[in-house]
Amino acid sequence: MLIFKKEKHARHLVLEHLRSVRECLTESRNVLEEYLAGDIEATEQKAAEVSRLEAAADDMVREIRNVLLDGAFLPNIRSDVYRLVEAVDTIAGEAEHIAQFLVSQLPEVPAEFHNELMEIFQQSLNCFFELRMAMKAYFKPKGLFEDLREHFTQVCQLESAVDVLQSDLTKKVFTSSLDLSKKLHLQRLIRRIANIADFSEDTADELEFAAMKSVV
Repeated sequence: MLIFKKEKHARHLVLEHLRSVRECLTESRNVLEEYLAGDIEATEQKAAEVSRLEAAADDMVREIRNVLLDGAFLPNIRSDVYRLVEAVDTIAGEAEHIAQFLVSQLPEVPAEFHNELMEIFQQSLNCFFELRMAMKAYFKPKGLFEDLREHFTQVCQLESAVDVLQSDLTKKVFTSSLDLSKKLHLQRLIRRIANIADFSEDTADELEFAAMKSVV
């Protein structure tokens, strides 16, 4: 039937969007890695790739919206699906903000903070990866809710771990010998990176509410 073809197409687009956002986040992490290594040319090149991937993710959101408006899924869950996709897309937007922050503002990051900053980014990525697995479970034809709950729990735990890492590094920054303006500048970068985990948890909350209402 036509309605099932529309739903299958919508699910495919949602999963493709998740893949695109994952690539965007991974490339944003690579931007930070190149920046900390002092290779500004590579940083700029990879930041441009992040922007391309983020724009591609935006295009997918518009396509998903059109498919939903065309009748994919039941009316009572259509808006839930779209809110979830938009929430995931916000994470891609934050990945681009991080990349552009680095290339346009060139924050000073002392070598003593490099490993901890990369660890915050990696754990934030892991948080998104768990969200992605939860989303994939939700969009299975019969909804794998046991898997969804497991991944949701992991999202929450990882977000809490990122909070601790963020707090610890922020304290170290503000007790360092950096000028106050540089401390505040670096704090903004730390906050943006940690936002990936925060936004992932927010999206997981939305996902849990949607799962309570129906099986996709």
